[in-house]
Amino acid sequence: MTALINTTAAGRFLINNYGWALVASALLLLSTATLSLVPLGIMAAVGIYRVGRNPGVIYKDKSSRALLLLFLCLWLPQLISLVDAVNLARSAKTVLSYPLYLFCGIFIILELAKPGNFSRLSLAFLVIATAWCIDAFIQYATGVNLFGYPYESGGLSGMFYPKLRLGIVLAVLVPIVLETLRKTNKENVLSWLILAPFVVVVLLSGRRSAWIMLVLGLLAYVPLVFLTLSRNTKYILLVAVCIVSLLVAYVCVKNPEINRRVILLTGIFSSAQQAEWATSNRTPVWDTAYNMLEDNWINGVGPRSFRYGYKAYADEDNLFIQQGRTGQTHPHLVFLEIAVETGVTGIAGFILFYFTVLRFWWRGRRDTGAVAWTSSVLAAAFPLNAHMAFYGSYWGGFLWLLIACAISAASARQGE
Repeated sequence: MTALINTTAAGRFLINNYGWALVASALLLLSTATLSLVPLGIMAAVGIYRVGRNPGVIYKDKSSRALLLLFLCLWLPQLISLVDAVNLARSAKTVLSYPLYLFCGIFIILELAKPGNFSRLSLAFLVIATAWCIDAFIQYATGVNLFGYPYESGGLSGMFYPKLRLGIVLAVLVPIVLETLRKTNKENVLSWLILAPFVVVVLLSGRRSAWIMLVLGLLAYVPLVFLTLSRNTKYILLVAVCIVSLLVAYVCVKNPEINRRVILLTGIFSSAQQAEWATSNRTPVWDTAYNMLEDNWINGVGPRSFRYGYKAYADEDNLFIQQGRTGQTHPHLVFLEIAVETGVTGIAGFILFYFTVLRFWWRGRRDTGAVAWTSSVLAAAFPLNAHMAFYGSYWGGFLWLLIACAISAASARQGE
């Protein structure tokens, strides 16, 4: 009898909490190569089912309309690019599967509208990000993480081993982590001290793109939060920020790999060779992308088709076509990737997309929760990011998950 009661209680818990748990599991599984696509696919399937049963949800619900607008900004240019895509099959696969993010986002918005779900999800994000951070410190201190993954020179990988994705994902999550910890600790100013270990891990990850996103996210989040604090709290916070800054400076000086990367980055304009080192030899990729853009400036070469046109547009001495190599999979610069693969129509759509997110950020400036989530979206979609493919499934899934959560945060502020 007791077992039956426990089973029933567990069943009720799953029924009441499966929505936010699926979103949290998608974040957790980003540490794997592709498993995050499983919960994303489940959410998309349920979203399709719900829209099929109630098509009016897209245009009757304000949050769903906002999601649809942002989605069309990025998807319609992809659709137009299919007209003369370099590799129609590959581009069509991306374009035709992209709407799954829309239905996944609708599922997230509907689930997070239920009482308590948004708070539970925020806490789950905090726990997951903190676990990644602790695991990374263990890897750095002992040479292996909790799963036995080794620390290799060049950057911390933590649970993301062998990929160096830990830093770029954590950098995006920092505003959300800070805000959630502040709320759960009744806005205790000491909560800001958690910024120190997160910044150190992002630095030790060795990804300069992560450093840029971290700075961008904090610049979008911290000043607006600072304005909401009392005078005494502001003074305490300034002291805490100074302590964190000194710790970061110490890590930069004492860690030779970080020190080397900082020196390279600061000398990017000193010489052509220094620029090559600072950008990890990406200037040949950018030159090829520019050549490709000149011939396909209206609607681009098609999403994810950059690799298939690389060799035809690369110079003879291009580093990435020597010794039988076929080039790069994407331009390693978001704005350039969008321009090359979807042309000026894609750039126009992306500008509208980014300014719409900025509008959400500014309209929610009096609510720190909405600011935190939109700050993370602004960092994840920053046009000068140079890490993952913007139209790729890994970063695309992460980005649209954040977008749906950010819209939900704004809706919660407005009492929807």
